[in-house]
Amino acid sequence: MAYTGIVIGKESWAVLRDEPLYSARFIDREGTEEIAVVVRVEALDWFMEAYPPLTFNLTTWCSPQGTWVVAITYQLQPTFGGAKGGIFYLNPRQTADAEILRKLLRQDGLPAIFFSEDCTEHYTVKIVQDPQELNRWRELIDAMSQALAREVPSNDVDQDFELAVRELAK
Repeated sequence: MAYTGIVIGKESWAVLRDEPLYSARFIDREGTEEIAVVVRVEALDWFMEAYPPLTFNLTTWCSPQGTWVVAITYQLQPTFGGAKGGIFYLNPRQTADAEILRKLLRQDGLPAIFFSEDCTEHYTVKIVQDPQELNRWRELIDAMSQALAREVPSNDVDQDFELAVRELAK
């Protein structure tokens, strides 16, 4: 593999290797002001000529009980075969998720690392966010942050968040 300048910690590497194919995950590049997104794919060649090979949409939602959820949907757009996508949720009351959100909104482009199925090869590309879409995301997160102004992110288990995600996913 060629050196990309993006370091993935052992813990993140272990998680990635166990993830299902086409599951995108944010990796916080500790010690930097950047995050990257990583995804393991069946065939790297299907993504090398596609641009953008990966798109995101961010939205916020507040449960009737007052628990905030940030939902990020993604769509992989290979040059061959159908698009693949998914969704994951960030908890703004969790320290790690709050840090990912903070860094995501500061970046105008997001490094994306596509790994082969066996994680022996990779392809890295920078995905540039549409400035208007990035501003919309910032507005959503700002509104949510104002509502959460008195809450300090923690590392505690958040059962309310888990319940809110189940309710949102219905």
